[in-house]
Amino acid sequence: MQAWQQFYAAIAAASAALLGLLFVAVSVNAAAALGPDQPVSQRLAEQAFQNYLAVLMVALLALFADIGTTVFSWVTLAATAGWSFWVVVRFVQTLMDHGERRSWIVGVRRHLSSLVGFGMMLFAALRMALHWGGEYNWLAASTLVLMFSATTVSWELLTRIARRKPG
Repeated sequence: MQAWQQFYAAIAAASAALLGLLFVAVSVNAAAALGPDQPVSQRLAEQAFQNYLAVLMVALLALFADIGTTVFSWVTLAATAGWSFWVVVRFVQTLMDHGERRSWIVGVRRHLSSLVGFGMMLFAALRMALHWGGEYNWLAASTLVLMFSATTVSWELLTRIARRKPG
């Protein structure tokens, strides 16, 4: 893990900063983002927050002094499995949404990057937990996929908020 310290320090800082900015944007525009008549915006906010939190958690765990690969991988695996469940729930909600076809396709495509990122993270953590090899490259790649996914989703959320807000 020592060789990855700078990478995880940078990714932790980036995800924390973007998470904070997203929190402020949603807080300032809570009704437009989280109102009862905004199920798509709610799912967007949840997806972005969840992706940023997953990246932040993995990065902070990786920065723990003297954390062993076994402990790191099992904690990462457990947390990622829980988060992956909610990724699948949001994906199914999108599949069940019978809105217009174009918005349905956009929704499915939006969730695919999160599914891929969490799948990569599960794969890497499982291989590490079972001592099948240090999958540090896969784990690092999964954090990048989730960061890009969260940032894309955050942008989509902000554009939705801007379209709904008067003025």
